[in-house]
Amino acid sequence: MTTSDFRGDCLSELGVLCPAPGQFAPKLSQRLRVLGVCLTALLSAVACSSNTEQKTMPSVQVAMDQSLAPIYDDGELTLYEVRIGTQLPILAPSPTQRAAVDGEPMDPYGHAPWVRLDEVRVQLSWTLTNLDDQPHTVEVLVDPWNEFAKYFPGLQLIDADRGTYLPNLSGIDYLYAMDAAGTGEASRRHGTFTFDDLDEMARDFATAMNLKAMPPAPLGDAPPGSDATVAFVNHAFAFQNHSDHDLLVAPWIPPVIPGLTGFDVALRTFEKAKVAIEVVAEVVDTGSHKVKTEGRSGILLDAPTEVITIGTTAP
Repeated sequence: MTTSDFRGDCLSELGVLCPAPGQFAPKLSQRLRVLGVCLTALLSAVACSSNTEQKTMPSVQVAMDQSLAPIYDDGELTLYEVRIGTQLPILAPSPTQRAAVDGEPMDPYGHAPWVRLDEVRVQLSWTLTNLDDQPHTVEVLVDPWNEFAKYFPGLQLIDADRGTYLPNLSGIDYLYAMDAAGTGEASRRHGTFTFDDLDEMARDFATAMNLKAMPPAPLGDAPPGSDATVAFVNHAFAFQNHSDHDLLVAPWIPPVIPGLTGFDVALRTFEKAKVAIEVVAEVVDTGSHKVKTEGRSGILLDAPTEVITIGTTAP
């Protein structure tokens, strides 16, 4: 099965949308220029005030090479994937603050979030590089964390008789065509997942949590008892389905959205490859004083231990 076959097949499955083809950012030859553009976007995207604070985190790198074993291989589709998690510098609540949020019941989280979406915002600037002597199609994935859980998209069964699976969509999910190493800028891609992109990912994750807690009714001619949750969650995460006008999942979008407390960055290919990505996160505290910045000390919020997967983690 070729990459184009994979994209065509997943389009034909109910509720499944393919990763979006990547939109190439302007070609920038120096990482400093990339960060300069990102800083400009940051200042224009986030309203500046005396209470707004910004933190640039150390860069995160993840890479794969030809020694990597596939995470999935059914004889037709082979997937190779590497991922790394990054925790944001969110301060933990004091005992009094913890008691206050724990004492406020709220579905689907159990209690009110300590960090809400409008308090902490995130933007990711990245550079993807093909280090191989042949071209590759590379899938860039970002999956959300909040204080309650991490998201791992997993797989969905699309043909029980043949035992065929397809990966579910990640929070952010784009395909990029990469020329071979040594071809200059054609072997690299630069881009920014904006504050709005990450806000939408946080909303989609909260929606996925609510869909898991209150599964939707079966779709169309599906037999009674069928689980439509996978289709609805993939729909929510699909890049073109924005939560502000998404009628299908609107009933499951919670009125209160937890802010992001971390994220996974992953690379996926359909063949052995040598590729790498570098990601720089910009974190903005809009006045909540919940981000650990220069001059503000304290214990960091614990990373979540629950992992939410829609579908299955392995066939």
